[in-house]
Amino acid sequence: MHDLTHTVRELTLDTLEPAPENVRTAPPEAAALAELKASLAAHGLLASLVVRPVEGVRPRYAVVAGGRRLAALKALAAEGVIPVNHPVPCRVDTGDTPPAELSLAENVVRVAMHPADQAQAFGRLAAGGASAAAIAARFGVSERVVAQRLRLGNAAPALLDAYRAGDLDLDTVQAFAMTADTARQRAVYEELRAGHVRPSPWQVRRRLAEGRVPGTAALARFVGVEAYEAAGGALDRDLFAGDEGDGEGLWFEDPKLLSDLAMQRLRVAADELESHWKWAEPVLDADWSTTARFGRVHPAPAMPTDAERAELDRLEARLDALAQQDTACAEEAQEERRLAERIDAIEAAVEARALYSPEVRAIAGCIVTIGEDGAMAVIRGLVRPEDVPAKPSAPANGATPHDAGGPPGDAAQTNAARPDPRISAPARTPPPADPEAEARKAVGVGIGLADDLRAIRTAHVKAHLACRFEAAFDLLLFHLARSVFGTGHGDGALDIAARPTPDVPAVRANDPAFAKASVGIAHLAGDRVAQPLEWLDQPAGEAFAALRAMDDWHKQQLFASCVARTLKGQLAFEPGARPEAEATVARLDIDFARLYRPDAALLFGRLRKDRLLAIARATLGEAWAAAHRNDRKAALAEAMETAFAPGAAVPAGVSPSARAAALAWVPPGFRAFDSGGAEETEAPVAEAAEAVPPANGGDAPGPHVIPNGPEAEEDPGETAHEDGAGAASQTPPALPGNGHDPGALPAFLRRMA
Repeated sequence: MHDLTHTVRELTLDTLEPAPENVRTAPPEAAALAELKASLAAHGLLASLVVRPVEGVRPRYAVVAGGRRLAALKALAAEGVIPVNHPVPCRVDTGDTPPAELSLAENVVRVAMHPADQAQAFGRLAAGGASAAAIAARFGVSERVVAQRLRLGNAAPALLDAYRAGDLDLDTVQAFAMTADTARQRAVYEELRAGHVRPSPWQVRRRLAEGRVPGTAALARFVGVEAYEAAGGALDRDLFAGDEGDGEGLWFEDPKLLSDLAMQRLRVAADELESHWKWAEPVLDADWSTTARFGRVHPAPAMPTDAERAELDRLEARLDALAQQDTACAEEAQEERRLAERIDAIEAAVEARALYSPEVRAIAGCIVTIGEDGAMAVIRGLVRPEDVPAKPSAPANGATPHDAGGPPGDAAQTNAARPDPRISAPARTPPPADPEAEARKAVGVGIGLADDLRAIRTAHVKAHLACRFEAAFDLLLFHLARSVFGTGHGDGALDIAARPTPDVPAVRANDPAFAKASVGIAHLAGDRVAQPLEWLDQPAGEAFAALRAMDDWHKQQLFASCVARTLKGQLAFEPGARPEAEATVARLDIDFARLYRPDAALLFGRLRKDRLLAIARATLGEAWAAAHRNDRKAALAEAMETAFAPGAAVPAGVSPSARAAALAWVPPGFRAFDSGGAEETEAPVAEAAEAVPPANGGDAPGPHVIPNGPEAEEDPGETAHEDGAGAASQTPPALPGNGHDPGALPAFLRRMA
């Protein structure tokens, strides 16, 4: 382990310079640098730089970790935002860890903030009164990004948790956030999940916009069952649901009627409020984006009455006395809850008496909407941008603008340029337009009619597509290839999720030894180069036309390549191993023993010594195992690596039959349906001598030839032909080691073979 000796000091910015060992050599993008500069200007340096002293007459320090932060600080100094000798907290490293390793660790071992966490963090700032423009300026991002994250914050916490866990993607969570009614979001999510399908944005929007409304939704609770049924609305009741009266098990079948009834109540309340405010507006579903276009004014706070103040003092004193007790019984815990609830009730009553002055009511209005609890909610003190008044400002010497020597018109211009600071500015980001709604409006079709027409049309298309293999295959292949090989193609015509599975464990991402041991990675890389994928970068319509124009052989190879990359990893002995995958492994008849040879670093050195000796007895014989029984584990692992290594030479102390058994051995779980027992995973010496001839050091091809197609599975005698281009159109490429003549393989596989 390296010595991690270091001290933390404040060094001036002008003594810092980039270190040549910094692994990050690509210049930062302009947008990323601007974002970092904004954060540093607003919040300061949150993480110390890691530096090392530079030899010389003047004190200088090379920044080993934190090059982007240094560049941003230098840019702020050049712009005059901070002085050139600005103090910077730095960790001065004096240990023996190589600087390049520190730089690599600082850049690799970190994770970007999840959008869900960013949404909730921005939401807390917005709840504190910060506008989208202010949040964007403090964090160096666009107002559109802030607005998107704040809208994402409408999603129910359970949905954000599902997004963090990977059960939902960003587009789907954004679809749920189209309504601020979290109860309705949860109900739709549970309904879709009960169907054992991964919710798609289209499904979510359709159900939220036109589907049944659960009785637990705020809209349903606001209207109520009696009013809804009195208006002729139909209800669907779950016979197995409880009878608690909380809406569980109830579904309102007519969302439009429900919305109309709610708007009637809201409009009555808005008409009444409009007599006291400049304006009042009913809104069914109000979220941050609804109020973001308005400024805000606040009421004059109310004070508690003498009786309320006395009761608050008494309640708080009793709470303090209970908190100071060493132990608490159940009765005292209940008393604490009652006291806290009473304090909250008094404070809410005082807050409700806060008054808006007549001057404020003359310029401001309110929105009447439905709260998450299903009760009517009023958002007061909203000021339209055109109603924001100007506040006169006097010159520094106290004179009026006219007295200072300017004409009267100058005062008016000055006042108009200075908005009243008591009114918070509205966010400048307009609510995004819904392109689907715009498209329906252009053709004069409502959302309900669009759903019906879409369903009728799609059923006809499905019925015809079910009879046309070529058309269905092209559509599926297009979706697979874009999902597996493309980037940024999160949506498509098919509701099928496909994504490539990793070929390297995360902890082995930068381990060249692992890549060398797993030659399948190189095979996949070569296969990727060989696939005709130029069409991926074209627009969807042109790309699909290009794929359809490909010949059948290339389509089949691309299909196999896509399916292969989505295969989930498993070892045959694992309880969750899928039998269809194991049957496929058996069908492929892969010569694992030739493709993977174990070594001390990745395999033998990580097994227990007793396990190593058991493998040695089963493959190399009792005599070899006895001769190495007293070896240290590291020495035993090295000896087994030598005995199991590929090549023609037979190591000293290993018989030819034992050598053949070692070359035929593969780790447990490699062979199809291998349960991990010694009788299945460790070939006996005698049987191995017969199964694997020692010629070529065990490099003989596998016993099975991959067939050319369904007919070849019935007739193993049909194998690949070496007749140039003609064979290429009939014989698909195969991985080396499965019996194909290397001359019949593509160039990239011939090189690997």
